[in-house]
Amino acid sequence: MGPYLLIPIAAVLFSITLLVLLAVSGQRHVARRPFSLFLIFQGLWGLFIFMMRSSESLVSALLWEKLVFATILSTALFFYRFTISLTGARQSRLILYPLYIWYLASLIMIPTELVVSGMQTMWYGKAPIIGPLFFPFTASVYTPIILGLRVLIKHYRQSRILNERIRDSYITAGVIVMLFGGTTDYLPSLGISMYPLGIIGNIAFCVLATIAMLKYGLLEIKVVLRKGAAYSLISMAILGIFASLVFLLTNVFRELIRPISLGITMITIFAAAAAFQPILLRLQRQVDRWFYRGRYDNLQALKRFARETKHMLDLKQLASSLVSTIALGMLSRGVYLLLPSPRTGNFTTYSHSGEKNNGRLHFPANSLLTTTIKYQDDLLDCNDLDIIPSLCGMAESERQLLAKNQIALILPLKTEGRVAGILLIGNKLSDEPYSTEDRKLLQTVSKEVANSIENARRYEDVQTEHQQLQKTMDGIIHAMSLTIETRDPYTAGHQKRVADLACIIAKEMGLSEWQIEGIRIAGLLHDVGKLVVPAEILSKPGKINQYEFSIIKSHPEVGFEILKGIDFPWPITQAIVQHHERLNGSGYPYGLSEKDIIIEAKILGVADVVEAMSSHRPYRPALGLGSALDEISKGKDTLYDIEVVDACLRLYQRNELELKELAEVGTLTQQRVAT
Repeated sequence: MGPYLLIPIAAVLFSITLLVLLAVSGQRHVARRPFSLFLIFQGLWGLFIFMMRSSESLVSALLWEKLVFATILSTALFFYRFTISLTGARQSRLILYPLYIWYLASLIMIPTELVVSGMQTMWYGKAPIIGPLFFPFTASVYTPIILGLRVLIKHYRQSRILNERIRDSYITAGVIVMLFGGTTDYLPSLGISMYPLGIIGNIAFCVLATIAMLKYGLLEIKVVLRKGAAYSLISMAILGIFASLVFLLTNVFRELIRPISLGITMITIFAAAAAFQPILLRLQRQVDRWFYRGRYDNLQALKRFARETKHMLDLKQLASSLVSTIALGMLSRGVYLLLPSPRTGNFTTYSHSGEKNNGRLHFPANSLLTTTIKYQDDLLDCNDLDIIPSLCGMAESERQLLAKNQIALILPLKTEGRVAGILLIGNKLSDEPYSTEDRKLLQTVSKEVANSIENARRYEDVQTEHQQLQKTMDGIIHAMSLTIETRDPYTAGHQKRVADLACIIAKEMGLSEWQIEGIRIAGLLHDVGKLVVPAEILSKPGKINQYEFSIIKSHPEVGFEILKGIDFPWPITQAIVQHHERLNGSGYPYGLSEKDIIIEAKILGVADVVEAMSSHRPYRPALGLGSALDEISKGKDTLYDIEVVDACLRLYQRNELELKELAEVGTLTQQRVAT
């Protein structure tokens, strides 16, 4: 077997090698799929050239030559799609749709004699006899390649990243060499004596693309060697399937030169190529599982983490899940999440996973490390701290803190230009360095999870502020309630007991937590209007007269006036001014009837009556809980709302704690007053 047959075999092997490198390093790149198809068809190009050159007759060689034309056409199209995906260039429909139509039209012409009419033997071997539409077909091959080169050159000029520019240069040079080599394949058919260099051009492209990936794609040789063997076996097996399929079809269709039989062969080959992609993805996942073993599931969980926790607002749970998932996926000794203090801006440990930390991780907001991170999007390697200009003057105490906790990598969590947090990744349990693949995954996760961390932190801040405001409001309400009770020792605790009883009645009725909270506050303030009632009237031991009672009856309106300037989110003032109204209109101050009284006031009214009758008053002893329940039972649906009364009675039947306490209230109040 001489160079004439060995060269196409070498081209196939180079295509397989590049497919392996792509499988190892490009699984998360958007350009992976079109480049994979480009390489598949390039490998088939070499395979079909080998089959053509090794054919015993010109008739069988013609079939393989037509398949070569089909793969060349497909290689050109997918090269253009690859450059669009690689550079992120905008696809123009005015270009893309006509290109596809031209591609399909050219593909349909191949089985006919319009592109290649036959084969001939020349001084170097077999060569095609070109048909009348050979040059339009050639234009359909050159057009997507030239368009792709234009995209690469434009991206090269616009990019400011050195590695991207060098990578674009290597790929551009490789395609130009391949294009030149492909052109020489058909010069002998035009009478120009020149050895065909198409396959050699393919090999040159593979070499240049491999260099671009190895040297400027930050691909690690160690990873390639460990995973490459498995991927090579897979790729070779699938290409072997293609070859077997083509061989089988050529034996089934004996009359190879006929357009219909050749078309069936081509359609079958392309269908197999389309089915290859999902099969390869499944095989790659299986190889990854073999390669990573127990770590595979943890790595997959890490890749899914940002997507699955996108809407999580529990900061503690989110932070704990993040550090533990990274620790398991990376096999790290420890992972720390540092968040800025809302008051000082200093970064302190919020969550930690892994081995016990040897020191509290704390970095001031104005330290060199935190200042550098503000302007740094990529991760920092602690081995590079001495060579990063902005960190050369880093405090020795901070260096020792990182070293003491065996921190290897520092990842900023940034959102909208703001540092939402810092991830500190400890050394691996195996003490091996983090691979480029590990670093890329960590950077991807850190960028994706930054928004989730920031949203959860803001939600926690809002929750904290709400709790502080709630605590402050409760303090003010309690102080106002105590102000009333200090003027009337006989009713000490009355407002709190009414509030507690009203809340359990509301809960029994199925009201929402939001409504129950409003009822609680209204209960604590329902007698605030008694501030204007003279103390001697409130504590008068005998029966009060009509004038004194009119003063007492004014307290709902006074309470309304006192509180109406406060913008409560509940109908507090309405509940207070209406809590002495009755369904039949006999209440005060306005004589409202059932439909005009809000449910909160109806509940407060029942709770107020039950508590007042159960408690001691200066003008009478406690009547007891039984009498109070008899009162509301007799007055339900005339004075008191039937649902509210029924709920209160059900609570009594279940022996609820609040009602048991009311039964003892009269005795306790009498003892306190006597003392």
